Amino acid sequence: MRDLIDASLKNWRLPIPAELKQDFLLFQYRQNANFMVLITIIGHFAFYSYAIADYLLVPEIFDGSIILRTLFIGILLPANIYLIRKSRNITLLELVFSASLMGATVLWLGVLLPRTQSDIVHTYVYASIIFVVVLNMVVRSNYWLAVFISLLHTVVTFHFVYLLDHAEWEAIFVYSIVYLPVLYFSLFISWHNTRSSRKLFLLSRVEELDKEELEEANRKLIELSHTDVLTGLPNRALFGDRLQQAIIKARRNRSLLGLLFIDLDHFKPVNDTYGHAVGDELLQQVASRMVSCVRESDTVARIGGDEFEVLLPRVEAPRDAALVASKIRDVLAQPFELDGITVKVSASIGIAIFPQHGADSVELSRNADMALYRAKELGRDRAVIAA
Repeated sequence: MRDLIDASLKNWRLPIPAELKQDFLLFQYRQNANFMVLITIIGHFAFYSYAIADYLLVPEIFDGSIILRTLFIGILLPANIYLIRKSRNITLLELVFSASLMGATVLWLGVLLPRTQSDIVHTYVYASIIFVVVLNMVVRSNYWLAVFISLLHTVVTFHFVYLLDHAEWEAIFVYSIVYLPVLYFSLFISWHNTRSSRKLFLLSRVEELDKEELEEANRKLIELSHTDVLTGLPNRALFGDRLQQAIIKARRNRSLLGLLFIDLDHFKPVNDTYGHAVGDELLQQVASRMVSCVRESDTVARIGGDEFEVLLPRVEAPRDAALVASKIRDVLAQPFELDGITVKVSASIGIAIFPQHGADSVELSRNADMALYRAKELGRDRAVIAA
């Protein structure tokens, strides 16, 4: 996706990537909706204010001008604002806005001005040029839509100029000299607006992608800093934090907490005999088996080497922790199949219970560690509860 966006940024002729089409249309709506409402309101009332010019220059059409302009605004202004607020289709909104401008042109040049024979009309009609500029200030979603509407508006305008000037081609030629540069300039406005809108959208997507990649990188760093890379279990730092939180909660609830220190028996000979790859696979299978012996609320962590710890944040009695330790010993006593090699190990386990064997994490860990060494001294492959 980033490559497609980068390519579109470098070449404005390339289309927006298909996956971003709907997002782009929504972006354009959000970018332009308030502007279109403002332009619609200003444009309608500016058109209404032109009745003053009718009164000053061609007073014979003033009455009809007031009536038609009032009807025009009373019907189209509320309808346009409603559509802008309710519709999310920016192309439709631009077509509606263009139709309103076309209606204003027809109303002025086709209905009002033909009712007078004043020579002033030949100069007064030049004011219609402003409609083209306003039109292309608003059209931003599709440049070729702007070109089509502008050319259509040009044909309509020149048709009425032809009628008002009674087929005097010299007048139309002079009008063209003024009109066409304005048309080209207004089309440039549309091209610039369309390109700018497209570029802003693509840059916003690049910024979002950068933000997502940074957040993902930070998440992975945090995960790596709290996770044992080999087994995927929590590491010493994360386990210590969970132990602290569990002790606080147990103290508040006046409940018991179990802490197990586990050391694999005869792991070093496996490493020395079969190599570190087999040893690593053994540790991964050991971790998986241990996780299967505890609840979701419990935590199994690898502290280092072949040392593991298990946190049981809520136990009813010391025998519950001893039961978990017994399950772990039994499951680890089963043979391990490691790349065609059958390996057997056992586990020595030290158990400490909060608050009986420690009022804080340091004292509790020390007593669990002492119980572990006691299990080793007694011949390994056993679980011992701290004294």
